[in-house]
Amino acid sequence: MRVWQMNNYPQLQPLQLREEAQPGYEAESWKPTWNCFCCHDTGLVQDLLVKKIIKNYVSGRHKPVECNATNCNIQLGRYLYKTNTLDRRFSAEICDRLDAEERQSWQQWRQQKHQKRLASIDLNVTKNLRFRSRTNEEQFDVERRHQDIRNDY
Repeated sequence: MRVWQMNNYPQLQPLQLREEAQPGYEAESWKPTWNCFCCHDTGLVQDLLVKKIIKNYVSGRHKPVECNATNCNIQLGRYLYKTNTLDRRFSAEICDRLDAEERQSWQQWRQQKHQKRLASIDLNVTKNLRFRSRTNEEQFDVERRHQDIRNDY
């Protein structure tokens, strides 16, 4: 019979549980998958963007506006053209400008969101919300109450 000694075991490195819990981790925020920021690949210009061009525009009361951006490849179909239910006055130039503005706005929003997230991480790591550290008696009392609660479940 072979006797294994503790030092005969292979040595392995510990595996990290979660990547986002590691120091210095920078999470990637959600990024849209659409090609056209003017219409979000629906073929219809987003209402907030339409309101920049058509004052007093009300969705549901006025005709939806067709997107004509050069990078938009959505085809709305002949039926909508035949029924005259679309506002087709936006030129490719207007839609391209709206697309560029919306892309820029999206990048600024992502940058601000990222900065806020980094600031909150720094605050959570560096700032102790207590005015002072717990005394030994307080710590003992907190641990006891915590154990009581766990035992009740």
